[in-house]
Amino acid sequence: MKPVTGALAIAVLSSSLSGCGYIFGDEGYFRDRGGDYQLSTVEPRIQVPEGVNSKPLGDMLPVPGVTGPATAEKFEVPRPRPMAVSGDEAGFSLQQTGSRRWLHAASAPGELYGRVRQFFDDYQVPVASESSSLGEFETEWLAFDLQASNPLVRRLAPSVGEGRRLEEMEQRFRVRIEPGVQGANSEIHVLHMSRSQGGTQSEWPDDSDNSNLERALLAEMETYLNQSEAASAASLATSLQGSVADTAELSEDGAGNPVLTIQRDFNRAWAAVGGALSRADLAVADLNRSSGVYYIDLDQSAREQAEEAGFFSRLFSRDEPAPEGESDRVQVRLTQIGNQVQVTVERSIDSATDLDLARDLLTRIRDNLS
Repeated sequence: MKPVTGALAIAVLSSSLSGCGYIFGDEGYFRDRGGDYQLSTVEPRIQVPEGVNSKPLGDMLPVPGVTGPATAEKFEVPRPRPMAVSGDEAGFSLQQTGSRRWLHAASAPGELYGRVRQFFDDYQVPVASESSSLGEFETEWLAFDLQASNPLVRRLAPSVGEGRRLEEMEQRFRVRIEPGVQGANSEIHVLHMSRSQGGTQSEWPDDSDNSNLERALLAEMETYLNQSEAASAASLATSLQGSVADTAELSEDGAGNPVLTIQRDFNRAWAAVGGALSRADLAVADLNRSSGVYYIDLDQSAREQAEEAGFFSRLFSRDEPAPEGESDRVQVRLTQIGNQVQVTVERSIDSATDLDLARDLLTRIRDNLS
């Protein structure tokens, strides 16, 4: 049996080798197609009939001329060069795919919420509801014809579009900040809704009622955020030497309560403390920028909070406050006093916390400032 088996093995091997040309050769099924472009032909340009208006047509992908003698030898087609990414590019850019638009941001969602929220504060647009954990908020209704002096209304009104009336109508927007598809990038989405003034319709549509207003608001936010980012960079460059950490000092007030003093404006201190809380692994359960308060959950770390707060848990926990006593929560409060900001730790606005706990948290914040 062994001679017969050996003969069969040799026959199968020889037939397999002879078939390689059929599978992988120049005429094989899996042949190398890298040089197929050399067999392509140049088709004549499309001729537009006389009497028909057209725009000039140009080559979107022009092929450079031959600079050397052609050879019949095979060569490996070089891979395209990677796209160069400049560090001077804007951090925010308007993107569109079909009818879907969004603002791309080169920052994590947690770093953007306060800045986007500040946009509406600066443009004097009140916010009706918000959820920092979902990265979403909704504006109050705006009557463009009655609030023509509002800064944002003045910027958006020209974009309403032909055939659409502003009189006796009111508008509102929903803004949502979502994680991007790459790394620490984010996407800012806007949804627009309109109704008659005094109407009762409240359900958000699947798509914006006016795509022109959606795009105009995104463009306005893009300009604002890029300018504020540049202004922050310029302010930082011209500030006294060192970062926020160099100006922070931990001391006590007249009653012996620990106080962290930061020699910076409120916006800079708010962002710096938010970053320090994240680096110190302190879980921010909620925040209120207008009141200058971060709500810290002492029962879990920021890492545990991020692992547990998946999409569905955030979705089904929306607008459901945690029962009192279920978590150990304190407030990190920022107060602007002159040209400095004082950071304190409290149980509530009228209740102090343990001095040792407050000093420990403020020390961790100070040590993680940048």
